[in-house]
Amino acid sequence: MKKIILSLLTLSTLFFGTQARADEGMWVMGNISAKTDSILHSVGLELTADQLYSTEHPSLNNAIVQFGGFCSGVVVSDEGLVFTNHHCGYGAIQTHSTTKHDYLKHGFVAKKYEDELPNEDLYVLFHLKTVDVTDYILGFVPENASLQLKSLIVDSISNFLTETVDYSGKGIQSEVNAFYKGSKYFLSVYQRYDDVRLVYAPPQCLGKYGGDTDNWMWPRQTCDFSVFRIYADRNNDPAPYSKDNVPYHPAQYAKVSLQGYDEGSYAMTLGYPGSTERYLSSYGVSNTMRTENDVTYKVRTVKLEELNKAMRADDAIRIMYASKHAQSSNYWKFSLGQNQALENLKVIDEKKAEEEKLLSWIKESPSTRGQYLGVLDSLRIGYEQNFTPSYAYQLWMECFYSGSDIMGLAIKSNILAARGAFDTFKTTISKAYKDIDIATDKKVAKALISYYCQNIPDTCYAIPGLQHTLDSIYNGSIDSYIDDIYSRSVFSRPDDIMALENFSQLRTDPIFQLGQSLFYDVYYGKIQAARNINTYEYERQLCDAMRAMNHDKEYYPDANFTMRLSYGVCKPIDFAPGTTGLKERAADLTTTPASFINKHEQEPDNYDYRLLPEVYKWMKKGKFSPQYIDPKTGDLPLCFLTTNDITGGNSGSGVFDGKGRVIGLAFDGNWEAMSGDIKFDTALQRCIVVDIRYVLSVMHDYSGAKRLIKELDLE
Repeated sequence: MKKIILSLLTLSTLFFGTQARADEGMWVMGNISAKTDSILHSVGLELTADQLYSTEHPSLNNAIVQFGGFCSGVVVSDEGLVFTNHHCGYGAIQTHSTTKHDYLKHGFVAKKYEDELPNEDLYVLFHLKTVDVTDYILGFVPENASLQLKSLIVDSISNFLTETVDYSGKGIQSEVNAFYKGSKYFLSVYQRYDDVRLVYAPPQCLGKYGGDTDNWMWPRQTCDFSVFRIYADRNNDPAPYSKDNVPYHPAQYAKVSLQGYDEGSYAMTLGYPGSTERYLSSYGVSNTMRTENDVTYKVRTVKLEELNKAMRADDAIRIMYASKHAQSSNYWKFSLGQNQALENLKVIDEKKAEEEKLLSWIKESPSTRGQYLGVLDSLRIGYEQNFTPSYAYQLWMECFYSGSDIMGLAIKSNILAARGAFDTFKTTISKAYKDIDIATDKKVAKALISYYCQNIPDTCYAIPGLQHTLDSIYNGSIDSYIDDIYSRSVFSRPDDIMALENFSQLRTDPIFQLGQSLFYDVYYGKIQAARNINTYEYERQLCDAMRAMNHDKEYYPDANFTMRLSYGVCKPIDFAPGTTGLKERAADLTTTPASFINKHEQEPDNYDYRLLPEVYKWMKKGKFSPQYIDPKTGDLPLCFLTTNDITGGNSGSGVFDGKGRVIGLAFDGNWEAMSGDIKFDTALQRCIVVDIRYVLSVMHDYSGAKRLIKELDLE
């Protein structure tokens, strides 16, 4: 059976769409239609389709990695050197940092191979192939099957398909992903390498310059990059970490261009965008704004206030919480920005107009289009019924599951206890406490439990018995309650919790019991029981109906962390007056060292613009190697803008010129187009990129990492 399936995979091709605009779209690699290929070349691509992606010979596809399951990266040397973003490598950099060796603050340079630092649980995936398995999977689903039955069958057949892949090659893994909300299913095959070592990190004041102040903003001067290396065994095969492993030799690596770009130059990203919802209904957009975004922003405001105070008071805590803070603050600001952009662009009104047009189209021929007739009413009713439990769900997730670390561990411990997975529990605990300060966590827990109790949308979602306990024992004080249960719980004593021998020893623990109530009584018993899961199926039907109505238009699928290509051009921001309700403005295509210095000097009290004295001196002096200076401007280019379509997960994606050479690394989008995951706006959307010459100058001129520069194929 394996041989039959694999031969089908080799021969099959995927549906692949194109679009009229040259910059919107996240396209599936290896399945580019002739029409799309023509557009790519008309915009400036010089590579052939086979040079982009091939299963028969090395191609640019072989140089792209999924980095750690959350970012993208590009292999840039024959010795397995990987460029990604600083914020993608942030967790690894933090893990190796101490107050004595503060690699976050001062950066890190491995002088030789032996100095490169291994990272537990960090891996990269190389994409091998993706094929359409829709007909095979849906062929097992009976007509008129319930959503639950369909889901069960799809999961079962998907698991069967992944089991039939040939795993004789080391590190092979596969997965089936839903496209167009479940109307299509694609099987992707990858090769995984688990020995990934930290090679270089710039000082945080370069790699994270601007911090929360500049996040999602232009102009930017952030040198958002870090460098890792993939290691393999002596046969170049994947292997667990070993001192005997050697640098991995890729089938193909990307060359690096020092030639720069002009306004209008071709720009292409290759990477793993995480999630978009471009085909979401107007009801779905409203729900996202009022529940997910609104709650995330408000709860994380409370959490980040506590973390900021603790981190700025103690360097050890700053290092301990650096990665968690960065992750939390990123989508704290995103949630606010997306809501504002969706309102400014009147996206809900635009969606409603499209839906009215669709309804008219359905009514024109009810005999052939009748299956879509009730989908909009079903969506409206479903989201109305779902609002309160959806709000409660997001509130529960932000306040408890991903709120305080110990509250999250208490919930996860209950789930693992139900499965009898004590070994997994011990592993989870041993890793978690490396980055938990009990006093800081207790402050976060107090703030978030208080917020939850004050903001639940219905009293049925209250924590059972909590108010009675507070009133009868703690004089109504949540602070006193949290102080007490933390003082009595093994969850606040890492050595004691690691000494446990079985789950039965946790049964009477007060924090474990609170986690039990939060999960079983509140989440499972109330929130999940009230949620209407049929909205997802109705969204799928709406997507199908839109595609059927616009049958002459080829649709790209929403991002789902599979390999994608986007293309556009280098282009500055030049908005028409009134487009976003902001003042008209035009910015340069690139930023310069002068703008970097200006922010630091003009806002000396802004924590996000603080510099190490040696970084300030280096940048102010401006003695950059001539090969990194742009000949047109006579200056070192820092960051630049393109019209590429990106989202979370694209971070670290190589940005390529028409010859397939790296000219930068994608790291952010712009504030005015924060609606992009739901509504791509051609006039507003920009991708913010760190110029590869800035990256190389920091490595070479600031850090003296010449051995790494010598590895690169520079053109």
